Amino acid sequence: MSGRKWFTVLYLGLTASVLSLFTAQAQITAYPPHWFKGAKNPSLELLLFNPKGFKEAPQLRAENGPALIFSEIAQNPQYAYFKVNLEDFSADDFTITAGQQEIRYQLKKPSSHRPQPLTQADALYLITPDRFANGEPANDEVAGMNDKKLGREFPFGRHGGDIQGIISKLDYIQNTGFTTLWISPLMENNEFKESYHGYAITNHYQIDPRFGSNAIYKRLINQLHQRDMKMVMDVVYNHFGSQHHLFLNPPDSSFFHFHPEFVKTNYRAVTVMDPHAAPSDLEQFTNGWFDNHMPDVNQKNPHMQQFLIQYSLWWIFEFGVDAFRIDTYAYPDQEFMALLGKRVKEEFPSFFLFGEIWVHMPEIQSYFAANNKHNPYNSYLDGVTDFQLKYAIKEALHQQQGWTSGVAKIYYRLAADYLYENPNNLVTFIDNHDEARIFGELKGDTAKLKVALGLLYTMRGIPCTYYGTEILMRETENHGVIRQDFPGGWPNDSVDKFTTQGRTASEEAIYKHVQELLEWRSKQPAITEGDFTHYIPEDNVYVYFRHTAEDTVMVVFNAHPEEPRGLDLNRFKNFWTNESVATEALTGQALSGETLEIGPMEIKIYALK
Repeated sequence: MSGRKWFTVLYLGLTASVLSLFTAQAQITAYPPHWFKGAKNPSLELLLFNPKGFKEAPQLRAENGPALIFSEIAQNPQYAYFKVNLEDFSADDFTITAGQQEIRYQLKKPSSHRPQPLTQADALYLITPDRFANGEPANDEVAGMNDKKLGREFPFGRHGGDIQGIISKLDYIQNTGFTTLWISPLMENNEFKESYHGYAITNHYQIDPRFGSNAIYKRLINQLHQRDMKMVMDVVYNHFGSQHHLFLNPPDSSFFHFHPEFVKTNYRAVTVMDPHAAPSDLEQFTNGWFDNHMPDVNQKNPHMQQFLIQYSLWWIFEFGVDAFRIDTYAYPDQEFMALLGKRVKEEFPSFFLFGEIWVHMPEIQSYFAANNKHNPYNSYLDGVTDFQLKYAIKEALHQQQGWTSGVAKIYYRLAADYLYENPNNLVTFIDNHDEARIFGELKGDTAKLKVALGLLYTMRGIPCTYYGTEILMRETENHGVIRQDFPGGWPNDSVDKFTTQGRTASEEAIYKHVQELLEWRSKQPAITEGDFTHYIPEDNVYVYFRHTAEDTVMVVFNAHPEEPRGLDLNRFKNFWTNESVATEALTGQALSGETLEIGPMEIKIYALK
């Protein structure tokens, strides 16, 4: 099928279905559905949808309205752009008129919660909600949803996990030692395939009904905050889902990047900063579609910009979320991403922003961090995902030390921290929802897993653990399988690994190890607040220190898989003296003197006094 024909069939077929749906509605719809009092930026641009079409631009009813900046009908006459200035306007609502119709637009009080930024004291827990726990089986099937694959026998279908399931496991999550939830997107994803993962959003203002509702999402966040825990919301600016109403029936043909034939992105973020990049490569990266059901958004369109910025602020105002994890950060227009970060920070200075930068070199990853002198746009990101450390830890667990390889790779990747304004804000991890589970990659080697966890929880940065790592989930095959169901999360599960009784001996040992290590970590200012100093690895042994003026933690990692090592502690005289006494984490065993013995593929963690 030719490209133009491919697009025409897709667009006209989908538009016909959505128009029949919208025409059945009589009322004008506004996006955002309501706004908030007290915003620092007083301007608000509404996107108004009228299924009957606008014959003239909407107007304010003068006796109770704010100042009108502009009102104009969009290229598609079913839409209008309506911008007002809310400065000095204190009423609870105002009225918009469009022919014989009136819209009473509400202004609410925002959430009273002040966003709490992520810090090194936090420990994130990443959840794929469809696969974690099914707390409300009645919402597994919802009329009108397009994805009909429901059942745990479908790796890429929906399994039924939901927000109520997460609420029911908050004790488990908190008791394990995690302080912050990062949940993959919960907004409506009414795609025909793979809707379970949430990254093809079809309604930016509604929780997917198979996950619950906006009200239950608010309940989850409130319960987190009552526990002094934090919420990270996963957001996507690069693409929409192909069933999004604004794609099926767009206000303007420039809201998305359309091509004569289907063009997929080349996934090469390096083209953004490569001074030698071919223009066609850069255009394919930024304007190509992430997948054939994920249309690429044109963030240069000023009205699309307002839609994206305002929906982002709406969730913070409405629900009091603490942070955004920004999916596919490098792919959208970077000038817009800088504007977005600036607007969020203007409204919520303490709000934490971190971007997914899934690349393979530190100079590419760091380019998108805040205040990078080589980037013409300040991203305002507080942090980025540290794929470089993840890859380095994996290499150290599999390869012998070379000049720059094996455990030396960790050293070199951390030496590149000079590229960041604040490397302590990097979000670190050993596996996630997009890559093979670490225990599977390690071929079920629990000794190596303990090393990986020890490095993750003592390294600089903000550690993130993918759900199930603590109970030895190990799938590596593909996304549908990697995102495993948590045993015990479904009413009829034969075992419940949320409980000690349901876990095997090896699973319980790792679970307790994670729990005890996180508990110990939470009480170590050297880790939760401190600086990082490391020594060049020698003979497969890597040593680093976390430290404040009063507290010091020493970490020793022997990466040799078969041979023990004896370590002369006099090399570390900046932190270790003949009078030093150290207590090993978890065991409480004391260490003093001038030498240390460490076994093969082992990590030792000490608090120094």
